[in-house]
Amino acid sequence: MHDLDPESPTLWDAFRKKHVKATPEEWVRQDALRRLVLDAGYPPEAIAVERGITVNGLAKRFDLAVFHQGKLWMLVECKAPTVALSESVVDQWMRYNLSTQAPWGALTNGKTWQIFHAEALKSTAVLPAFGTFAL
Repeated sequence: MHDLDPESPTLWDAFRKKHVKATPEEWVRQDALRRLVLDAGYPPEAIAVERGITVNGLAKRFDLAVFHQGKLWMLVECKAPTVALSESVVDQWMRYNLSTQAPWGALTNGKTWQIFHAEALKSTAVLPAFGTFAL
């Protein structure tokens, strides 16, 4: 099973329908996709993977975005397992969210999850029910 081999240089991304480089961050992104769809029940068709956004006039790419009824609902930032979910990671999410205005955010390094409502910034490890806009 080449696609599940941790020594393989690539992984199959079912969302992007192509092989992608098997970086530590990509392993986390694929695990996050699994958690969103299989564990939390988010519909796969509501999830976008690595798309471009403009932040303060600069081209950036988000890791994962979840949409509900055509509106951005959650922006997910994935980091390699060796990266701590520090204040600088939260700041990165907040900069991205200035232009996207997602009500929910999530940060993960594969070991830890921080999930929060954009207005509260009070972290939890529990994903909200799909489509829930209020706290």
